[in-house]
Amino acid sequence: MAFRTTRVFRKRSCLHRHLAIIRSKNSEAFNDKPLRIHSWKVMFFGTDDFSIGSLTKLKNELKSNQMISKLEIVTSKWHLNPVKLFGQKEGLVVHDWPIAQHALQGFDIGVVASFGHLIPKRVIEAFPLGMVNVHGSLLPRWRGAAPVNYAIMHGDTVTGVSIMRIRPHTFDKGEVLSRQEVSIHPNETALELRARLSEVGGKELISCMQRLPECLEDAHPQPEEGICYAPKLTPELGVIDFKKMTAKCIFDRFRALYGIIPIVTTWMDLKLILHEVSLNNETHSDHTTPNPSTKFTFGEGSVPGSEFGKVKMYAHKIQDVEPNREKLTLEAICMSCC
Repeated sequence: MAFRTTRVFRKRSCLHRHLAIIRSKNSEAFNDKPLRIHSWKVMFFGTDDFSIGSLTKLKNELKSNQMISKLEIVTSKWHLNPVKLFGQKEGLVVHDWPIAQHALQGFDIGVVASFGHLIPKRVIEAFPLGMVNVHGSLLPRWRGAAPVNYAIMHGDTVTGVSIMRIRPHTFDKGEVLSRQEVSIHPNETALELRARLSEVGGKELISCMQRLPECLEDAHPQPEEGICYAPKLTPELGVIDFKKMTAKCIFDRFRALYGIIPIVTTWMDLKLILHEVSLNNETHSDHTTPNPSTKFTFGEGSVPGSEFGKVKMYAHKIQDVEPNREKLTLEAICMSCC
C-alpha cells in the first residue's frame, strides 16, 4: 500500500511541476487564477472515422482561438485515411507515424481518438500534461480496438464514451477523467453507433479540455470489476452457425459486423453471404437493402431447455456472379444458446 501511495504522490508532483512551467509561460492567460489556462497547444493522434468527431471539435476551438492555440495531427502513413484527409482539407500540419521526437516539442497535451498504435513512453512524456484518449465504451468494459462492435455483438443496451489518461505500455487502462452514457438502439448497427459516439466523444473531450488541468488531477482509477476486452475484428467472427447460435445472437452479430466484415454461412453445402437480417419481422436499420437472391425464414419452435426465435435473412451464393440468381426460400429453427 505504501508503494502505491508513493507512486500516486510522484505522479501528482510531476504534474504540478509541469503546470508550474506552463503557468510561467502563459501568465497572462491565467489572469492570476491558479490552474486555469485558456489556450492549449494540442497534438492529435487518430486514424479513422471515429477520430473525426473529436478532431472536428478541436478544429472549431482552434478557429475561435480561445481554448486551442495550436493543433497538429499524427496519423498512419500507410494510406489516405479520414484523419489525414481532414487535416489536408483544413490546412493542418499532418505528421506520419512514427513521429520524430523533435516534432513533439512546443505542445501541452496529446489527444488520442481511435489511433490504433501503442504509444511509447517517450511520446507520452514529451507532453507536459501527458496524453488523454477518447474511448468508445464505458471503461473498464470493452477495452481494446473494437469496443462498439463487441458491445452490440454481446447484446449490450447501454454503452458510452470514456475520456482517460494514457499510460505507457498498456491499452485502455489509464485513469478516467469523465464518462458519458449512451443508449444503444435495438436495431442499430455498429457503424451507426460509432457515428453517434464519435460526436458524443468530441463534446465530452471539449468539456474536459475546458476543465484542464483540474480534471487530470481528479481522474480516478478504473475499477477491477467488470473488465472485458474487445480485440481486433477477424473474419472468423462473420461465420454464422445455425446449430450454435440463437436468432438474437445472429441478429446482434450481423448488426455488429454489417459493412465491416462479410457475414457468411453454409447451408446444404452452399456458401452464402448475408445482406440483411431482421428479428421478429423488424428490420435492423433504415439502410437501403441490396436486391436479395436468397431468403431465409426461420420459423418459431420450442425445444426443452433451449432458446429459440425467428429471424429472417437475405443472401446470395458467394460463388454466383450472374445478376439474376436463383432465389431460394428456407425454413429452420434457431434453438441453441449463444
